[in-house]
Amino acid sequence: MIEKKFVVVAMVMASVWGVGFASDDQARQTTSINSPNPKVEDVENALFPKEVVALKDECAQMEKIGLRCQSVIPKSSLDTIQVTFARGSAVLTDEGKGFLRSVGAALQRKAGVWKSLIIEGHTDATGSDGANRRLSQQRADSVKSFLQAEFGLSNIETMGRSSDKLRDTENPSSGLNRRVEFVPNW
Repeated sequence: MIEKKFVVVAMVMASVWGVGFASDDQARQTTSINSPNPKVEDVENALFPKEVVALKDECAQMEKIGLRCQSVIPKSSLDTIQVTFARGSAVLTDEGKGFLRSVGAALQRKAGVWKSLIIEGHTDATGSDGANRRLSQQRADSVKSFLQAEFGLSNIETMGRSSDKLRDTENPSSGLNRRVEFVPNW
């Protein structure tokens, strides 16, 4: 009985406040997978954390009965050092392609959960900002092309982040900074 009361109170409160999504860099829950051949389930859990999926499902149930859900749904992302690039290159390595096969399979399995995917390309801090912007965009586009060709995925956007978000801030020229990040939109 107490559980039912809690659910009703939560629904009423949510109907008053509305639904919102966290902005891109606010409250982003980033998970890193650094295994060269992750299980598809590990990629799913990184891209689509259980608590976010549960919150999204709750909102959908509330909307079915005519209530407005106003919870803030945080963004999630998958960051990895397994899809890295040689300095000045946007060519995928065989190891990177292996990792992307797990990402593609996870995205296919969760096709009903995500509306679109943003692939963010990153560079290290060497080179000019203009060159790094172009290169980071090319890296994101390279990953997008691979996922579309191998898995027939659509609704993928790309963004070149240059060296704006270094992963290895202690070593700005590190290969760890030459990577991609996956950000699903719910």
